[in-house]
Parts: sequence; C-alpha cells; structure tokens
Amino acid sequence: MDWEFVVLEKLQQLHSAPLDFIMKCFAPFWLVIIFIALPSLIVMITKKHAKLGRMLASSAAVCGLTCALIIKPVVSRLRPYELNTTIAMLVPPEIDASFPSGHTCFAFSAATVCFIYNKKLGIMMYVFASIIAFSRLYLYMHFPTDVLCGALLGIICGIVGVYIESILFLPKKPAALIKQPA
Repeated sequence: MDWEFVVLEKLQQLHSAPLDFIMKCFAPFWLVIIFIALPSLIVMITKKHAKLGRMLASSAAVCGLTCALIIKPVVSRLRPYELNTTIAMLVPPEIDASFPSGHTCFAFSAATVCFIYNKKLGIMMYVFASIIAFSRLYLYMHFPTDVLCGALLGIICGIVGVYIESILFLPKKPAALIKQPA
C-alpha cells in the first residue's frame, strides 16, 4: 500500500483551482448513474437503440450486484482519507468501502457496452470513464488498485451485460423455418 500513497501524494501536487473544480464535477455518484441509467432508458424506448439500452441496463445490474453488494462489503477496505487524515478533502466522505471503485466500475461497464455496440461512441465513453477514474484518485477517494480493479471489473461487467442481453433477447425464428419432427 506504500506505493499507492506515493501515487496519491504525487497527484496532490497537481491541485489547482480549475482542476479542483473539474474533478469535483465528476465526484457525485448520481452523475455516474445518469451516465448509465438515463441513456439506458432513452434508448430502450426507441426501437433503433433498444438493444443498447438493454445491454447498459444489464451491465449496470451486474456492476451493482458484484461491486456494491458483494465485493465492497466482503473486502471492506478503508479509503485513503480514512488512513491519512491530513489531506484536506474537496468532496464529502463516502459511506461505503473503498475497494473496488464503484464510480469507475459503472463508468467502464457503460463504456465497454457502448464500445461493443458502436466503436466511436465507445471511445468517447472510455475517455469519460477514464476521467471519472482519474478523479477518484485526484480527490483522494480511492487507492490506485481500487480504480484499476474497478475498471477491470467494469469491463467484465460490460461484457457480461452484453452476453445477458443476447441470451434474454434471442432473435425469434419464424415458425415456418422451424423443422417439425417427422
């Protein structure tokens, strides 16, 4: 964990008023939820992108289950600011455990789904997800391994979400094409 504090301390040297403002904008979890939930709902009601909405919703459900309901309570890792109380916090403390980063997990999950669905959209989403991940370190909310594992878990959850959607919404075969036993 020593190297992780070294990384976090180096990031503390980057602080400036403009960067503090930008990073604080990425801090609220509702932003991450809106990043996933709102587009999911919008595209689910449009026929053209309903599949994307279902994939986003599936991946978000997998993220919530694995990250927030299973891993965080089991690992129960303290956050950096709980171990180093000398840091002046820019955002309010979180109530859950540090490992893995839920913000990062949800953001990378959505980015992965979007990338599978549409490469250009996915790349933009990965950039957004990377800014969210960086903000978690910059704001002293997570250790680097929390963010790295959150990103990896998010990518896996995104892939699983796509797989779940493909299973639940198998293309229906027309009855005329289904061979009847003789």
